[in-house]
Amino acid sequence: EVAQRVGWSSPEFDPTQQGRPVNARALEVFERTQFESRQRAVAALARDHVLLFFFRSDCPYCHAFAPILDSFRARYGIGIVAVSVDGGALAEFPDFRRDNGIATALGVAQVPALFLAQPFAGRITALGFGVLSDSELLERLATVAAQDGGAVAAGTTRTALRQEGP
Repeated sequence: EVAQRVGWSSPEFDPTQQGRPVNARALEVFERTQFESRQRAVAALARDHVLLFFFRSDCPYCHAFAPILDSFRARYGIGIVAVSVDGGALAEFPDFRRDNGIATALGVAQVPALFLAQPFAGRITALGFGVLSDSELLERLATVAAQDGGAVAAGTTRTALRQEGP
């Protein structure tokens, strides 16, 4: 009983006040606040970053991921450079670019693959492989924004972005 009362009067000792809330109302506030924070982070990234989306035209997972990514682009205003590793197109990205060697430089062995690129700084950060949900994309971009990115291959972004269309 004494420990319980200490917790009530000292938030630093109350386990219900540490990390993710347990109360339903507080959890709603926490999730809404986190979502809004992630939206702001993506909006800030969208100013000088693009997503590099590597795909194959015969990949069913790429076809499943493309509408999610296209919707994400429309909702958050982040640019997408779609890169076809087989030269084929996807309906959502008719302005794709053919791979000019950047997939190999980044070690893309599986598609769909998604990277965050900061073209003017030449920074590229892997975000994931396979089909990602809208909320996963939002969370991963916010995480990268909070960590200020982790460049995995400097200089390769400019090469990919200079290549002319299909």
